[in-house]
Amino acid sequence: MSRILIENSRVWQEDGFVAGRTLVLCDGVIDGLLPEADVAPQPGDRRIDGRGAYTLPGFVDLHIHGSMGFDVMDASPASLTGLCDFLARGGVTSFLATTMTDSAERIHTALKAVEKFAKRAHRPLVGLHIEGPYLNRDYRGSQPAAHLREPQAAEYRPWLESGLVKLITLAPEIAGGESLMRDALAHGATVSIGHSGAEYEAAGRYFAAGASQVTHTFNGMPGIHHRQPGLFVAALENPDVTFQLIPDGIHVHPAVIRMLARLVGIERVVVITDAMRAAGLGDGEYAAVDGFVTVTNGEARTSDGGLAGSTLTMVEALKNMMRFCDLTLEEALPMLTRAPARSIGMYPQKGSLAVGADADVILWDEALGVQATLIGGELVYQAQARCTAAIADD
Repeated sequence: MSRILIENSRVWQEDGFVAGRTLVLCDGVIDGLLPEADVAPQPGDRRIDGRGAYTLPGFVDLHIHGSMGFDVMDASPASLTGLCDFLARGGVTSFLATTMTDSAERIHTALKAVEKFAKRAHRPLVGLHIEGPYLNRDYRGSQPAAHLREPQAAEYRPWLESGLVKLITLAPEIAGGESLMRDALAHGATVSIGHSGAEYEAAGRYFAAGASQVTHTFNGMPGIHHRQPGLFVAALENPDVTFQLIPDGIHVHPAVIRMLARLVGIERVVVITDAMRAAGLGDGEYAAVDGFVTVTNGEARTSDGGLAGSTLTMVEALKNMMRFCDLTLEEALPMLTRAPARSIGMYPQKGSLAVGADADVILWDEALGVQATLIGGELVYQAQARCTAAIADD
């Protein structure tokens, strides 16, 4: 039995923080939260000094394409390793590797690379998010037009049967879209409507049939009109639907972010980054599926001026949600942990510090940011030495 004791911190417990407790991790899961005086260190224990920081469940990002020059569509172990390492330093302990609209061969190759890589222990990669190629051409955004197509079961069923696809973004109004939606749900994937022009009545039917998420809300979809309420209002009226949100202040104005949070509540907002390979790097020109994306002042845009993902990190997203919406850490945190994990059926295994949950834990200092990250009880990042060597058996 291998234990890690996280001491001297304020520990998250679903709706707030508790102090004076030791979080006990054992064999990769949360084993208990005990009064500090009741924990007797045992031979083999390692102790982490929280130094008054917050102990949080790790962030969960359901929609991220790349960072630090790496992209999921590179389909290489080196890119996936680099992406995982960068995300772990930023407190992300679970993410879905997100594909782009591309040829069937390239998507399949990316899936196979993720499948092989996901077998490695203590990595934040927990599955795939298939974004495209089954999207509405009129709302494609930066998704390459040349590879948009109607879904064919012979193409997509092997992806679903891999067991890796936790989330799929599609436009169910295109020919074959409803069949794909049914197949995805039957294989245990969460269906998100995105890059879609679905009208209000049709969208309501799709949500009633099991679609339960909206991809990067307000982007890649029609706006709200008082006589044509559209996809957003249909989602708003269905309490089981969650809303992905990119809180970089670019994709969605802060006033609209505040409106969404007030309308639906924090349990229905799923904060994502939608980050592309420039995240973590500076301005410049970066390769994309069908050309280049130019980043200026942190904004990633295609040659025609359209937005092409973001350069956001989850640390920045948390700070922005607190600032844009005047939220406390307690109020903002569930949108980066509990809500995303629950939306894909992985809560409380992920996004929680409940007993029995995976020991995916971060130490967070409000001034300094992420100070340590543990995945499956393994310390994968620390900003400063906080962990003692295992206590010797006398």
